[in-house]
Amino acid sequence: MSDKVSQAVEYMSGAYSCSQSVLCAFCEDAKLSHDEAKKIAAPYSGGRAIKCGALYAGELVLKAKYGEDTKLVDELDKKFLEKVGAVNCKDIRRNNLRPCIGCVEDSATILENIISAN
Repeated sequence: MSDKVSQAVEYMSGAYSCSQSVLCAFCEDAKLSHDEAKKIAAPYSGGRAIKCGALYAGELVLKAKYGEDTKLVDELDKKFLEKVGAVNCKDIRRNNLRPCIGCVEDSATILENIISAN
C-alpha cells in the first residue's frame, strides 16, 4: 500500500469522512491545502453526492489536477465499479458490497494508479 493510500485509510480510521480521507490524502495533487481539502470534501460523505464519497473525492482530485478531462473521471468510475460492484453509496451500503474504509482504500488505489500513469 502506497503512502497516499495508507494516509487515506488512516484518516478514515480517525475522525475523517470517506470523502475527506481521499481528498486530504491527495490534497497536493488537487492543489489544495489540507484544511481546504477537509472543508471542501465535508459535504460529500455518506452518499450526499449520490455517488460514494470516496469515489466523488477522487473525481475532484482528477478534475483539479487535469481539468475537466472526463476520460480520466470515467476511468476512475469504471475501475471502481469493477472493484466494488456499484458507484452509488446507497447501493454499496444496502447490499453490503464493501465497508466505507474499503471504498476509501479502493478509490485511493485506483486514483493513484491513474495519476501515476498520466
